[in-house]
Amino acid sequence: MASESVSKSVVWQLAGKFALQGIAFFTAPIFTRLLSPEDYGYTALYASWVSIVSLFIGLMTYGSIVNARIKYEKSQINGYLSSIMSLSVISFLVFFVFSFVFRDCLSDILGIRKDLVILVVIQSFCSYVISFCISKFDNFKQVEKSTIVSISQSLLVVILSLIVVINANSNKAIAKVYSQAIPCILYGIVILIIIYKNGKTFWNAEYNKFCLSFTLPLLFHGLGGLIFSQSDRIMISKLQNDEMLGIYSVAYALCNVIVIIQGALNVSWVPFYMDYKKQNNKEEILQHSKRYIKFFTILCIGFVLLAFDVFKLMAPEKYWSGMTILPILVLSFYFGYLYLFPVNFEFFHCKTKLIPIATMIAAVINIGVNFILIPKYGLVGAALGTLVAHFLEFLFHFVVAKAIIKQEFEYNIFYLLKGVFVLLVFVIIAISLKNVMWARWCIAAVFGIYLVVDIVKNRRIF
Repeated sequence: MASESVSKSVVWQLAGKFALQGIAFFTAPIFTRLLSPEDYGYTALYASWVSIVSLFIGLMTYGSIVNARIKYEKSQINGYLSSIMSLSVISFLVFFVFSFVFRDCLSDILGIRKDLVILVVIQSFCSYVISFCISKFDNFKQVEKSTIVSISQSLLVVILSLIVVINANSNKAIAKVYSQAIPCILYGIVILIIIYKNGKTFWNAEYNKFCLSFTLPLLFHGLGGLIFSQSDRIMISKLQNDEMLGIYSVAYALCNVIVIIQGALNVSWVPFYMDYKKQNNKEEILQHSKRYIKFFTILCIGFVLLAFDVFKLMAPEKYWSGMTILPILVLSFYFGYLYLFPVNFEFFHCKTKLIPIATMIAAVINIGVNFILIPKYGLVGAALGTLVAHFLEFLFHFVVAKAIIKQEFEYNIFYLLKGVFVLLVFVIIAISLKNVMWARWCIAAVFGIYLVVDIVKNRRIF
């Protein structure tokens, strides 16, 4: 159904996502053996602050590029990009001055060294500049360029980090932080120079007003998402210690494979769904959704059956306590997958105002549950907080799609939740057979063979 250009774009996006995930996945076993759990946790805490500051420091100006592409002529776009980048630069200068003046206080609040407070701001801005460049490439159908930028930067980070950490006699966590920051800063500076060289416009009031009208609302959705994804790590660091955070981060990184697959599949699914919606073809939607849900559910079953063994390959024994939360995180991310069904429905009907509200509510719930459970249950408490928040976020959007939007939503609650019950059965089986590796692998192999035969026979995933 998609055109050749769209197919090419999807292939590049999927290839880029899996390549980036592959770099992270295959280097994780190296860094977990070079770093102690405490050091690993410290670097994860630093990365969490970079993610959070990156959201605010750039004002999410790149969120307006897709609309600017429609409104302005092609000859104006480079000027538009350099003008709205100035909004981000001004924001960066404000953040920089604030962090420099209050670095002592911020060091205590963030739980990192004083010099790293300044580095967080600089790296966050340069990371945003890179994201700005990638967004520009994606919106102008130059996905191969965005993939090259992402992968080349990630490879440079890995290579430099390995060299520096291996040769560091002490403070390996600090060595890793700086070795990750330097390539990001270099890329950011080069891209910033290119943006202004091509655009030759530092300030255009019309462009900037247009930009802010679109991007400021995005900050709230982005804020909720970041609080949701990063609050558990920060709270583990505050309520437990960096060692526990390191263990949790490794487990989370492994299960994040599900999120990557989920995002890649949704990119492919949405064009089909939107076309069927335009045709008001409910029968086709339900038929293909059934295959789509079956496919993803089997992938999650296979993952949870093999996760314990993969985790042991990823990390040495001092991290293995993190295996207890793997099934909980898998269930959490499965609800994150289900939530996309009502959200795609909301996007089709242009009813997206409640999406950031739901994200913020889920983030607040996650923090509340974490605050109650982490002191008592540690890693398990953090994982349960994520599970509860993902479930309630899904439930919120289901109610919005079913009851608030005055259009027919294709799915009933059982249709979407039946995969959860199936997955839960195999989560229990996987836990029961935790020490019987051969049995879990045999069950996973049966599902794998079934899935391959089904795809080959029908020549489609969904």
